[in-house]
Amino acid sequence: MHTRPRTRLTTALALVALATTACSAPAPVTGSEGAENGSDATSTASPADPATSGVTTSDTSPGSDQEVAIGLALPFTGEYSWVGANVQPVAEMVVEEVNADDAFPGSITLVQGDTEGVVDAGVTAARKLATADGVVAFVGPTSLSFTGVRQVIEDTGVVMISPTAGTTELDDAGTELFFRTVPSDSLGGRAIAAAIGDATVLGRDAAFESPALLVGEAPALVSFAEPVADGLAAQGLEPVANASFVTGKQSYRSEIADVLAAEPDVVVLVAAPEDSAQIMREAFEAGYEGTWFVTQDQTNADYVDLAGAELVEGTYGLVEAPFADAEQRVADFSQRLQDFAGVEPDTFSLNTYDAVNVLALASLRLALAGEQVTRDALPDAIRAVGNADDGDVVVTSYEEGTQALQAGDEIDYQGLVGPVDFDDNGNITAPFAIQEVVEGTWTTVTTLAPEDLDGP
Repeated sequence: MHTRPRTRLTTALALVALATTACSAPAPVTGSEGAENGSDATSTASPADPATSGVTTSDTSPGSDQEVAIGLALPFTGEYSWVGANVQPVAEMVVEEVNADDAFPGSITLVQGDTEGVVDAGVTAARKLATADGVVAFVGPTSLSFTGVRQVIEDTGVVMISPTAGTTELDDAGTELFFRTVPSDSLGGRAIAAAIGDATVLGRDAAFESPALLVGEAPALVSFAEPVADGLAAQGLEPVANASFVTGKQSYRSEIADVLAAEPDVVVLVAAPEDSAQIMREAFEAGYEGTWFVTQDQTNADYVDLAGAELVEGTYGLVEAPFADAEQRVADFSQRLQDFAGVEPDTFSLNTYDAVNVLALASLRLALAGEQVTRDALPDAIRAVGNADDGDVVVTSYEEGTQALQAGDEIDYQGLVGPVDFDDNGNITAPFAIQEVVEGTWTTVTTLAPEDLDGP
C-alpha cells in the first residue's frame, strides 16, 4: 500500500469535558504510534484527572481558562491514510501557534480519531471523540465516512468543519452543525467538464469530443459523477461511456475494455490512487492512447511516483487553487510548515489551515465575550468570524484576528483558499486549478474562479 510519510506530533496538554457535555476527561493528542497501530485515540500521557487538572465545568465562570478539545476525525490508517497525514501537521502547527499566544484564556488540544476511510470505523471513532474524549468540534470527516459520522454529529451536537469533504451530500445538508473549507464536488465536477469542453481552458487546438467517465463505487468517488456529466451536457457533450467499478480489485480489464470500446478521446477517472494506477497500466496495455483526467487524490507528486512518470505524462488533474490574493501568504505558510514539520503543503493543506484558524478564532471570540466554548455556542461563532458583515475587519491569520477581537472589532476571516463565507449549509466556494503532468511534474495550466462555474 502506498502511503505518505507520517510527521511528528506536538506534545499535548490534558483535555477536559466542556460545559455542554456530560463526558469523561478526554485523552491527549495521539502520536504517530497510535495512528500506525490503528487505535482511535492513543495517549501520549495519562488522561486528565478532573480532581487535579483544573477541569472546566458548568460551574466555571465565563471567560476563565478553558481547555478546548478538537477531534481530528480522519483516516490515519488504510488506503486513505495520506489524508490524515496531510491534515495533521497543519492542524498541529496552527494549534501550537494559538497556544503560544496568550490571547486565548486557556489552550486548544487535538485528539486523533481514526476513521480508516470507511463508514463503520468513522462512526466508532466519531462517537469516541464525542463521548469519551469530549471534543466540541471535528476537523473532518472525509467524504468517505461522512454518511456515518453525520448521524453522530446530529446526535451529539459536535460541530464539524471539514477541510476534505467535497461530497455533494453536504450541498444542502440542512443543519447548522456542518461546515467545510473545501468546495463541493459539484463545483469541482463542473471545473473538469469546463476544461474538457472548452479548448481555451487547456490551451489546446481543439476541445475533446468523446469523453468517457470511469468512476469507483465509493461515496467519495461517485460524488463527482453527476456534476461532471451535467457539466458536459451544459456544453453539448454526452459521455460516450459512463461506467462504474468495484474498488480494490486485482484487475479491471473487463471494465477498461467496455470503456475503450466507445473510443473515448479523454477518460475522466475518479478513483483511489492505487486503483487509478492499475487502471491506467491496464488501459495502456490494451492500446489506449487518449488522455486521462483525474481528481484531487491523484493530482500530486506521490501519484506520479506510484503510477510512473511515463505512464501519466500528459494527464490532466484537478486541485483546489490558492486564493488569488494569497500568493505571499501561501509562501509564508509553506515555509512555516516546513520549519514545523519538515513537510511541504499537500492536498488539503490550505483548506486545513483555514478550518483550524476559523475554529480557533471562533473559540477566542467566545472567550473574549466571557462565554464558554461549547458545542452549542460554536456554530454562531464560526459564522461570525467567517462571514463578512458591514464594519468587519478583514483578517487573514489568527494573529490578525486576535488583535482585532481584542480591540472590540468583529472580523471577517479570509483564508488561503479564499473568503471563508459560509452559505446556509456551511459551504464555501473557492477556485480550482487544472494541472497537467509535464516531464513528470504537475504544472498548472489554468485557474478557474468559482463564479465562472456557476456552482453552489
